[in-house]
Amino acid sequence: MKKQVTVEKSFCDVCGKEASGYTNCDCCGKELCYECGNTELKEYKHAVHFSGSGDGSYCHECDAQLRGNGDKKHAAYRKIEALRNEESGWHEDFKKRMTAAESELSGLSA
Repeated sequence: MKKQVTVEKSFCDVCGKEASGYTNCDCCGKELCYECGNTELKEYKHAVHFSGSGDGSYCHECDAQLRGNGDKKHAAYRKIEALRNEESGWHEDFKKRMTAAESELSGLSA
């Protein structure tokens, strides 16, 4: 018995490779494979302490364009990214001061 089967395949818009697990640009819809996505996409987390579904992905061209045109969703992603970076800076500063204080105490105990 013969059957005709139609198969839909996706190909990376950057390298042309066929693979599963594509990421799309949230603005233009460009599909990128995992490898190209690592270099050609800017990913934004959807919350300060969480990531996952709801994260935003933008190709570099769209990311640059949206920075200038005042897109509200893109601006919200950028605010969250700024807060994540600020929190990371707090933790780094805290760790430096903690290490210095603990070293000071251990130097006095010896």
